[in-house]
Order: sequence, then structure tokens, then C-alpha cells
Amino acid sequence: MRRYAVLLMAGVLACTMLGAGDAASSENEKWQDLFDGKTLNGWVQRGGKAVYKVEDGCIVGQTVPKTPNSFLCTEKNFSNFILELDFKVDAGLNSGIQIRSESMKEYQNGRVHGYQVEIDPSARAWTGGIYDEGRRGWLKDLKDNEPARKAFKQSEWNHFRIECKGDTIKTWLNGVPAAELKDSMTPTGFIGLQVHANNSPTPLSIRWRNIRLQELDGQSDAGKKTALKALIIDGQNNHNWKGTTPVLKKLLEETGLFQVEVATTPGNKPPLDGFKPDFAKYDVIVLNYNGADWPQETEKAFVEYMRNGGGLVIYHAADNPFPKWTEFNEMIGVGGWGGRNEKSGPMVRWRDGKAVLDNSPGPGGTHGPQHEFQVVIRDPNHPITAGLPEKWMHVSDELYSKMRGPARNMTVLATAYADPAKNGTGENEPMLITLQYGKGRVFHTMLGHNVPQLACVGFIVTFQRGTEWAATGKVTQTKVPDDFPTADRVSLRK
Repeated sequence: MRRYAVLLMAGVLACTMLGAGDAASSENEKWQDLFDGKTLNGWVQRGGKAVYKVEDGCIVGQTVPKTPNSFLCTEKNFSNFILELDFKVDAGLNSGIQIRSESMKEYQNGRVHGYQVEIDPSARAWTGGIYDEGRRGWLKDLKDNEPARKAFKQSEWNHFRIECKGDTIKTWLNGVPAAELKDSMTPTGFIGLQVHANNSPTPLSIRWRNIRLQELDGQSDAGKKTALKALIIDGQNNHNWKGTTPVLKKLLEETGLFQVEVATTPGNKPPLDGFKPDFAKYDVIVLNYNGADWPQETEKAFVEYMRNGGGLVIYHAADNPFPKWTEFNEMIGVGGWGGRNEKSGPMVRWRDGKAVLDNSPGPGGTHGPQHEFQVVIRDPNHPITAGLPEKWMHVSDELYSKMRGPARNMTVLATAYADPAKNGTGENEPMLITLQYGKGRVFHTMLGHNVPQLACVGFIVTFQRGTEWAATGKVTQTKVPDDFPTADRVSLRK
């Protein structure tokens, strides 16, 4: 009986060990090596001219004086993943691991930017903290995490584990929890190995090895929200649509909510007979257009789209075109130029705590020289403006004034004072408005003349929120970023 029991236990142990081995094998199959140990295949260098090479099964990054930050980046982008690697860094050389990062021509001529897991051999010892390279700076430092600060081993091999899922990023240094961040600015991007700028006459080095990644199954909450489809329409405009459209597209995509396409009208002059977007495919249309009239068939389709519940965002000069298109002017509430005057409708002013209509005669649409001005929230309960500071400074921009139109079914979210010292009207002019057209929703922002103005955090947040509201009728982007402008300070993202 005892012998039978021993045999039985041995059988159970053998089966248990077999099961564990199969599980380990299955787990290992999920990992992919990002570095083959021999070449830099699958990687591309961006930024500065630091030297990257392969030695003894490691990627070695070596400083070169008088060159900016350098990055060896994966050719492939990753969204939700676990990344593990080993690194050893010379004292005096700052470095980091880029995750969900980007490089695009329209952003500072290709500057690498995005989340960075810090490698910091200095006395500060913030290795494992999360920095936003080329944008916002520190997001999660280690000043209050003494165990993680002590986990770093100077001039020895260290191990990182980095997890990205949805809006959550977590890091471990040598098995010790280092940082946890919730942030949804960039849901996907490449991985990069940084050699920080350093002018030491003696080259300093950092080594990386055992670089492996496991893509996570199952989409995060942020990933599930990417079902919203947006179409940006551009192609004719007296403003820089070639520069602003890529930035608008990026701002929407970095929320993790939108898949964005662009429709560019042909040529610079009418007719536009071939311009017939399928509006019904999209949850929201972002208009970055100020040009010739659309074909009647296209106008009719657009009106039907809006009446049936479509979403529309009017961006800056997109409230200038189509002065004779009745339905369009009802959608945008008020517009300017194009021969608009008192026959087009009243001006809207904010007086004594409410929006009033001003039927004074005169042309519609004007602005003084570009200057910084304060935006004042007038409806703090709307989903687009909820939680934002009552007053915030906007970067130097055109302050649209004397805008005219039907002004029906319109809510003024925010205004700005048009200072007579800047050739202004002396009125509180509407800057952000919403409208209802049929079952459709419209968000109208008069901010954002050119690419520099799109860097204003106030513009970014209201544009992202406003587009989501136009698409769905609600806003899930409720967090107010730490870098939002104040009542007396402009805040820009680079």
C-alpha cells in the first residue's frame, strides 16, 4: 500500500512538472526578441549622432561631443506590452528607454518625443522614473520612492521591467516597483534607446542586452475607444492647412479615441465636382477648409449627415466659407468675412453674465494683430469645459470679432475680451461655442491660426474634448492636465 502511494505521488509530481513545463514553454513563446545579439536589424537611429554598435552580444551606445540627444529606435510601433531588458551605464551618462514615442516631420522637424523611462546614475537616482521627452518633462519622479532609488546598481548590470496597458505605465528596477503613471497622451509608438547629449572629451557608454517584449492580449479601455472615426477636410484655405492638418490629426490620435482620415479637395479653384466624401462613414467631421463652394450634391449629403446625428468641428477659419449656404451658416452659428454683414445675422456678445444678440449694421469678421489674450469660461458645466480653470491665457493668436450668423441653438462656452488697444471691439467675443443642428452636434473653436497656436494646452484640451463631444455627445477626457495654462500664464507643448 505504501509502495502504491509512493508511485501515485510520483505520477502526480511528474504530471505537475509536465504541466508547469508546458506553461513555461507557452509563456516563452509569447516573448519576442527585439535585438538578435549580432546586428541592429529592426532598429533605426534618430536625433543626434551618438555611435551605436554591437559588442559581445550587447548594443553599445557611445557619446559624441556637440550632438543632441540620440535614439536607436525600433522600426515597429507597440501599444500594450511588457518590455524587459538589462542595462549598464557609465557614471556621468544620463540615458533612458523611450516607449510609445514618435518622430514626425511636422513636430519640431522630426524630434523624438514621448514617454521615457529614466536611467539616472547621478546622486538623484531617479532611474525608473517616467519623463516626457521633448514635450512635458517629468511626469513621475522617484523623490518619494526611496526603495527604488536604492535599487540602482552603479557600474553593474541592472534590469528593467516596463508594462504599458491602456493609460497605465508601470516600471520596476531590479524587481523593485519604481513608478506608476496614468496618462493617455500617446497610446502607441516606437521603443528607443537614448544616449543623452554629453560633451565629455572621453566617450561615455551605455550597454543594453536581453531586450525582449511581450505584446499583451486584449485591448485596454483606451484601445477600445478607438472606434470613433474622424475625417479632416482641407485643401483650400487662406490659412496654413498643410501645416495644421497633420497637427490636428496627431492631437486626435494621441487621445486613443480616434481613427483619423484626411480628405483634401482638388486644386485651388472651382469646380469641385469630384469632391464627394462619404460622410456617413464618420462619427465626426473636422473642417479645416476655407475655399470654393462644394457641389450641390455634396452639400445636400452633408446636411443630411448632420440632421441624422453627425458630428462637426469648425476649426478657426473654417467659419469663413460658404456665406450663402443657409444650412451651413445655421450649423456654425456665426461666421466671418465672405461678404457677411447684418443681413447674415446678428453678432453675439457676452454682456451682464449672458449672451446677447447685437443687430448693429456692419461687416462680419475682423481681428487685430496677433497677441496673447485671456479666455474666460462662461459655461463651466458643459462636458467640454467641465473642470477647466475659469480663466486661462491663450498663446498669441488672432482674436476673431464681429462674427455674424443665425446664432440659433447656440451655447457660448468661452469668450475673450477684444481690447481696443489691440484694435478690438471692446466686447467679450465668443471663442468656443456649441450648437445643435437637427440631431447633429457642432463644436466651433475660433482659436488656432497656425501651427504655433496649436501648441497651446488650452487649445489642445478643448479641441480634443470638443471633437469627442461632437462625435458622441459626451466627454470621457475628464482629467485636467497639470500643464494647463493659468489665468496669467500661457502653457505650450513642444
